[in-house]
Formats: sequence, structure tokens, C-alpha cells
Amino acid sequence: MYTPRHFRVDDFALARQLIQERPLALLLGPDAEGQIQLSHLPLTLIEAADGALALEGHMARGNPQWRWLSAQPAVQAVFTGPDGYVSPRHYDSELNVPTWNFLAVQVRGRIELLEDEAATEAVLKRLIADHEPGYAAHWDRLPQDFQQQLLRAIVGFRIRVEHWECKAKLSQNRAAGERASLLAELDQQTGRGQELALWMRRLGL
Repeated sequence: MYTPRHFRVDDFALARQLIQERPLALLLGPDAEGQIQLSHLPLTLIEAADGALALEGHMARGNPQWRWLSAQPAVQAVFTGPDGYVSPRHYDSELNVPTWNFLAVQVRGRIELLEDEAATEAVLKRLIADHEPGYAAHWDRLPQDFQQQLLRAIVGFRIRVEHWECKAKLSQNRAAGERASLLAELDQQTGRGQELALWMRRLGL
């Protein structure tokens, strides 16, 4: 990922926060012919028993990507944060053009498939715990044969994190007054505009 120094985030706590807030990742890996294939999947960041960081998730068994990855396990997962258009009207000089601000985290690692149903169910339960804790009791009440049918229809996996990088392109290369002008506009917006404003403040901008 092309990341100029002024857009690079070295604090993993901030990268972790973006992953937790935006868990839907783009999972990329090669197929049998070496062509890059991708899937959009929610992933959960965990700390493994040995203290290493890992991402875990699941995909449909009908998705051929898991078979390819079992043979060529090197993968990348990309998480995308809020983004938005930036008008040059915030800049002091007229000799400027629009740009686009955004945040992203890219993780590289090796994937391990979890063929054991109990391990896959544990992945599901951690995903549920993050997003709808109250549903866990409902899942436990489902008929056992129905649960097993669902678990057989998916493949759980874990990605051991070998490298990560986080990019936050939030006008760090602009003057303080120009950033203040942008921030004031973002505060008046809803949705991703306010999210961008929140992240600018998290980074002290």
C-alpha cells in the first residue's frame, strides 16, 4: 500500500480500532492459476494463545476461494474506514485541486482452515459476541441438527498476522488553518463526514 510518511499510522491501537469499527474486509489471495481472487467477509481480530495477533472468519463452503487458499495460504485482508471528497475551497491558495480523504488497514498473513466444527462454531460465537451478544442464547436454542447443517455449509479460518500497515489520509499535509476549515465542514455533515472528523481528532489534527 502506497503510504507517504505523513499519512502512516504507527499506533496499532488505532489500526485495531478501525478494524473493530469496520470489520468487513476484502480478503485477497491467488487461485490455482495465480490470479488474485477476492471475497468480502467480516473478520474478527483476536490474540492467539501464544500472544500473536490473528484474524478469524468464515466463508461459504460453496466459495471456491477456500480451496485455493488451502494450497496457497498467503493472503491479504484490507479494511476500509470512512472516506470523503475534499474541496479545494478549504485551501489558502487557488492553485489547488480536489482530493479524497480515507483510512485503510492492510494485513498480510497465512491462512489456516478450521475444518473442526467446534472451532468454526467458536469463530461464529465470537463474531456474534462482537455484534449481537443477545443472539448467542438464540443460537444455543436452535436444534442441534440445524446447527450442524449450518456449520457444514461454511469453512472457518484463522489468519496469523505477519505484517500490518495503516494509512490515514486526513489532510496531514495541509496547513493547520486549512485542516480547521475542513473539520468545521465535516462537523456539519452526517454519516461518514462526522466519522472523518472523529478520526481527524483521534489523530490530533
